[in-house]
Amino acid sequence: MALFSKGGKVESFLTIVVGGGSAFGLVVLTSRSWKACNVDVAGPMPNGLTLLFLGLPLALIVNLILFTVAYRYAGKTLVMGLIMAAVAITIADLALYSWQGTPAASPGTCPGNVPPFWPVWIPT
Repeated sequence: MALFSKGGKVESFLTIVVGGGSAFGLVVLTSRSWKACNVDVAGPMPNGLTLLFLGLPLALIVNLILFTVAYRYAGKTLVMGLIMAAVAITIADLALYSWQGTPAASPGTCPGNVPPFWPVWIPT
């Protein structure tokens, strides 16, 4: 099955879909958090432009590289590669959210800039 081989078309497609989708989700989550807590990170530049030109490229690079590495070295099956890539991307996105989604340097209305909708059992 050459279609499911490592480095094939399926891997490229999954890298874009999973990595790009999770990067977009991270940016949306960060934007919602900043709006809920009235966080102003960029000063005169709107937060949306900051996320578009700084947050999205950073999240895309991290997620695409992580997906490729985890998928290729996870095992020989497609399912194991997807599971390991999903775990790696989830951990990396949580770390990126904790770093930039709840910025300690920017004052906000929420305690610790953690929005009220964020579950308490997930650390930030």
